[in-house]
Amino acid sequence: MPQNAEILQIGTGNKTVKLFANLNRSRTFREKNRAFAMEGSRLILDAVQSGVKLRALLWTEKAKGMYCADFAENPLPAQTLLISDALAKEIADTETAQGIFAIGEMLPESAALPQNGSRNMLLHCVQDPSNLGAILRTAEALGTDGLYLFQCCDLYNPKTIRSSMGAMFRLPLMRIVDMDAFFAHCRTVSLPTCAAVVDRDAQSLGSYDFCRGAVVLIGNEGNGLPAEVSMACEKRLTIPMAPASNSLNAAMAAGLFLWEMTKS
Repeated sequence: MPQNAEILQIGTGNKTVKLFANLNRSRTFREKNRAFAMEGSRLILDAVQSGVKLRALLWTEKAKGMYCADFAENPLPAQTLLISDALAKEIADTETAQGIFAIGEMLPESAALPQNGSRNMLLHCVQDPSNLGAILRTAEALGTDGLYLFQCCDLYNPKTIRSSMGAMFRLPLMRIVDMDAFFAHCRTVSLPTCAAVVDRDAQSLGSYDFCRGAVVLIGNEGNGLPAEVSMACEKRLTIPMAPASNSLNAAMAAGLFLWEMTKS
């Protein structure tokens, strides 16, 4: 197993440690390097088993002893470094870090544009990384033919990755840059577009039949979908709520729509 002899300490100026720290805190840096930071044995193993190539693995002596066997069937990267407990605590993004960290290469987008009869979801300007991760996790659990992101928060934000529990490595994902073109494509393939709205005059989610497939659009946590986007959709659907309630968490709303789509 490739392994450096020394244990890296705080302040050693190691390039790989610096790279990890920069990837952990900067979206711009992640996009420039086409790489991202991870921590935790389960997440790193999920990534490797889902096809993510590791550029580097960093672990403490304790973590190496605990998790080395987990990687027996997965080749370790050439850059496999021992780090001190103090350095592990410094670079960790969580309070209860396990002492194992990795740098992974971003995966190519795996979704194609949606087709007739398929069941899909488009997230429009979702900005909370934990919400995004929760939606990804739910989408994997309930199944989706495609998950599309328009001007959302960073898919490789550490909070998104953790919240998704590795689902982001396996889901069919695609970033959308032109909503008009996306709507035009859906019309061409006769695929309904459905806006999730908070509007008591909209059609109740439970009464809509998804047998023709659909793309459900979920909007921003605070503002929902812009009026021009929701009005461009073929249908406007709402989740019935108690009279005193006027909002629902975006991740929860997405989960309810994904569940309803499984029934058809």
